[in-house]
Amino acid sequence: MRFTNMKTKIFPVNPFEMNCYVYHDENSGEGVIIDPGAYTHNEKSDILEYISSNNITIKYIINTHGHIDHIMGNKWAKEQFPVPILMNKDDMPLLEKSVEQGSMYGVAVSLSPEPDKYLNGGDTVAFYNCTLDVIQTPGHSPGSVCLIDEKNKTIFAGDVIFHGSIGRTDLWMGNMDTLISSIKDKLFKYHDDFTLYPGHYEQTTIGEEKNFNPFLK
Repeated sequence: MRFTNMKTKIFPVNPFEMNCYVYHDENSGEGVIIDPGAYTHNEKSDILEYISSNNITIKYIINTHGHIDHIMGNKWAKEQFPVPILMNKDDMPLLEKSVEQGSMYGVAVSLSPEPDKYLNGGDTVAFYNCTLDVIQTPGHSPGSVCLIDEKNKTIFAGDVIFHGSIGRTDLWMGNMDTLISSIKDKLFKYHDDFTLYPGHYEQTTIGEEKNFNPFLK
């Protein structure tokens, strides 16, 4: 059973077509913004318009990991929503190099603010009637985390897993064996009907990826 008061809004943003999510409770208006990678004026305006028109109160800004496409909007988001930024400490070297990361791809970005709190496996992020459980899922990056709303069978997976694919492991501190272990030993313990919202591409389910993802056979 899903509790339909929770709504997921997806905003594909920036040159990397990364999925920024606003996850919010329609009854209370409280919500979070996950991976605020907005880059252009129009992208930022679309997110702000959605939040304003739906009377959403953002309680947290959450980074699933520290790669540039996921953090390039941190400064903007923090200015718009003076709430805590949450991220795992193991990706701090990436966050501290946000400007350099951008220059590697020819993208001008501002230095990201530091997190207000570090997320660790076993932590929870709670707002109104929603609890997001944090699990550490390294492999794509050392500090990658996934956010699990068990009550609503929803997982925000960052770049750990995609529909029919998995995250890259050829970037800084990536490791294929670690990534596969994170997916099979941690994500795949959840039921097949859990919806996966990845950092790129369309949503999928645990069952779909267990049965058909060619990287996980």
